[in-house]
Amino acid sequence: MLNSAWRAALCALTGIGLTVAFVPSASADVTPCADDIICTGIHEPGSGGTPGGGSTGGGGGSGSDTCSWNGQPVPCWRDDLGWFSSGCYYRLAKPQPLETEDVWDGKTSKDGAIYDRACLGNEAPGSVFLAQPPGGMKPPTPRQLAFDALDQIKVARPVLHAAPQTDAVVGSPVWFWFDATPQSAGPISHDVPGPGYAVTTTVTLKQVVWSVDDGPAGGRSQEFTCADPGTPFAVGQTPSCSHIFARSSAAMADHAYTVRVALLWRVTAKTSANTDIDMADFTWRSEFPGLTLRIPVNEVQVLN
Repeated sequence: MLNSAWRAALCALTGIGLTVAFVPSASADVTPCADDIICTGIHEPGSGGTPGGGSTGGGGGSGSDTCSWNGQPVPCWRDDLGWFSSGCYYRLAKPQPLETEDVWDGKTSKDGAIYDRACLGNEAPGSVFLAQPPGGMKPPTPRQLAFDALDQIKVARPVLHAAPQTDAVVGSPVWFWFDATPQSAGPISHDVPGPGYAVTTTVTLKQVVWSVDDGPAGGRSQEFTCADPGTPFAVGQTPSCSHIFARSSAAMADHAYTVRVALLWRVTAKTSANTDIDMADFTWRSEFPGLTLRIPVNEVQVLN
């Protein structure tokens, strides 16, 4: 199945001059972290890749082993694409498509498996049946399995709140928060089996990024960050997450500002033997298309 991380990797290959042709499967529009939620990986600058040690979704992870194709050096392994063999990258499709889908061509899981394939040239669909793993494929490393587990983590769309939401005024703090549940604020874990061991990947909320279209350029969004989901409004208390609007929203559509949120997650992983897997170079970001708050902001009225 081609998830969003896979599609981002295909774009990255195209960006370095390697053409990739693929035909997504019927379920290709499902993101790795739940329907209607987009999760992407951020590879932190300055960190080196090792085999199975790059970034998912960032498109930059590569192994230290180098292969060659048409005179060009290419990584033998990419976390986001898999192992390189005969001009293509292969990764076992997870989950496997239903055996009724055309990609099986009448075969079953007893005959082989479906692999995601990205080729350096105008050939090959995105998914292909193979009776045997492609040449060059090795058993997954713990870090590879950690990214497989990350692909399966589901994040719930948060329920957003603001106070005051309908009668905010210029210069006065507006509280922002969302309902913190285990699936919306974490920590969230998922484990996958490996060759003789299992790997558990956990995402822990690192930062909440709010964006609002009250920038000085007129309608341009600016961001403010908070360390946690925020606290619900309470009279006489101080907000842990707030924003002060500098001007009224009278000139905005429907006379209100639009507020959006994204979540940044710290990623950690362990084997079933309690051995840490280095994921320090990687941050996960969840975005929620269509999830907004509308905040009308008024000027303070001074009575003489």
